[in-house]
Amino acid sequence: MKRIVKIYNKLVLVAIAAVAGISSSCTDYLTIIPPDVVVQENFWHTKDEVNGMLATSYIKLISTDAIQKAIVWGELRADNMTYPASYNRDIKYIVEASILDDNSFCRWGIFYEAINNANLVLEYAPLVIDRDPDFSEGDLQIVTGEMLAMRALCHFYLVRSFRDIPLAYRPAVNDSELPDYAQVHPLVALDSIMSDLDRAERMVMPSGNFTNRDHNFGRITKNAVLALKADVNLWRAAFATYYEGESELVQPGDAQRYYDLCVQNCQDAIDNMDRKLEEEWDKNNRPNVRYAYNLLQNYRDEDDRTSKLSTVYNEIFGFQNSEESIFELQIKDDNSTNGENKGIVNMYGTEGRSGSVVVPSGFLSKNYTTDDLRAYSYTNAKTLSGTGGSSSSSEPTDICIAKYSAKESPATNYRSRDEFDANWIIYRRTDVLLMMAEAMVARPSAGVEDFTKAFDIVKAINTRSRMDTTNIVKPLQMNSYLTKDASLELVMKERLLELSFEGKRWYDLVRKALREKNTNGILFVADKLSSNASVVKTKMATIDGLFFPIHIDELRYNKLLKQNPAYEKEDSSTEMN
Repeated sequence: MKRIVKIYNKLVLVAIAAVAGISSSCTDYLTIIPPDVVVQENFWHTKDEVNGMLATSYIKLISTDAIQKAIVWGELRADNMTYPASYNRDIKYIVEASILDDNSFCRWGIFYEAINNANLVLEYAPLVIDRDPDFSEGDLQIVTGEMLAMRALCHFYLVRSFRDIPLAYRPAVNDSELPDYAQVHPLVALDSIMSDLDRAERMVMPSGNFTNRDHNFGRITKNAVLALKADVNLWRAAFATYYEGESELVQPGDAQRYYDLCVQNCQDAIDNMDRKLEEEWDKNNRPNVRYAYNLLQNYRDEDDRTSKLSTVYNEIFGFQNSEESIFELQIKDDNSTNGENKGIVNMYGTEGRSGSVVVPSGFLSKNYTTDDLRAYSYTNAKTLSGTGGSSSSSEPTDICIAKYSAKESPATNYRSRDEFDANWIIYRRTDVLLMMAEAMVARPSAGVEDFTKAFDIVKAINTRSRMDTTNIVKPLQMNSYLTKDASLELVMKERLLELSFEGKRWYDLVRKALREKNTNGILFVADKLSSNASVVKTKMATIDGLFFPIHIDELRYNKLLKQNPAYEKEDSSTEMN
């Protein structure tokens, strides 16, 4: 029998046994429990069956399909990623803004599958209260909270990528029973997502309270909900700014209110993390050594001030589930045997093999300083202006993405393609800190106090990433960033430096365009192309063009859907020259 992801394995195996009793083809159900089984009369009787269905939602999100979509939707069109010489056609088309409605990356089904699975749990798990004495009201509350947050997370991926999306709130047994939902305005979608998160926050497990450490980071806890709420509020503020004066959904002061909520969400999550750290320090008699914002610090021998070793990278991406983690999808065990969890390795590659995407020429030298450890941890580059690769690489001139793939910094020791176990991080501490900084300086009321606090956050994150924190190349100077525009530029630049390749950059740029009500400030992403940059800029000239088209099959299946106006005249059968 095939093995599945370790952390979710324990939750799902007993439920699988129940399924096996229903079907003679048990090997089909080792990773995903099919909906047409879970509504039968001999399911939903035990706590283990509920936990199995809960695990199925997480497993869908770590599937190859879901991870690849998270990377393509959240990064590919930005300035930090492009296609290699041996390219995937659909990826090349996206980079060149020649996106047709038959592009495979425009399929959104895997996220609606996870949503439907969450809806099944929300609908049927309450039945188990009267059927299994081991399944308590407290158990139901936690499961309900996680599935509300899971549904919100999946809808959030979709609204950031497609903008006008259907919201699915009823469970379907199979495709034939899936209702035809109409698309809703993005602000309506985000309000609905926030409603789910408000309920979830009151129900999920407090962060750090699971007895299993991996569960504390691999399942949705309160800090994960707070981080997600902060992100949603950033987008509510951006859309409110864009639609202000044009939609009755936006009232005066909405953007300020959403930014204020984002700041509070972030502060609550950071406060919770700090309290937990202090508890751990006291329990383990560890010296309470405080660094700025309780960030992990790089360390090395005092005599070695030139090393590209980042122990912070090793802790967060090598060892995984670090003190700075909030929510990361757990990919443990031998994943080579079931063909699932290949999303990261397919996209980023491994040592000696580039993946489906690479780093554009000039990106590192344009953005990173020579002493920034992240440049040599996140990619396989040896110098900012040099090339990456190795003697065994089929494309040694490509600078490849090493984040997640490399076990340690600098990027020389990689995870094996056959046993790729890198967790996919959804939220971590520096992401939340930078969301807070963005909200503080973007809000209409922003002043010098906000600019100063944002600068302090950026400086702390930036400083800890330098090879020698006592002798920094091009140190940041506060007096250069005491205006709204300069502060926003500083924060967005640090988000690029810190969070590149984590599925964030393109979303950050779209949010920027919404705030500015035009795309002028992000057209520079086309400059990564050696040719056709002007064509790409033309196709990105409108806000509509920043979102993906609805896949042609979805339009056929659901007659209520309407195509994104930027793609209405595209011919899905047209081939590029």
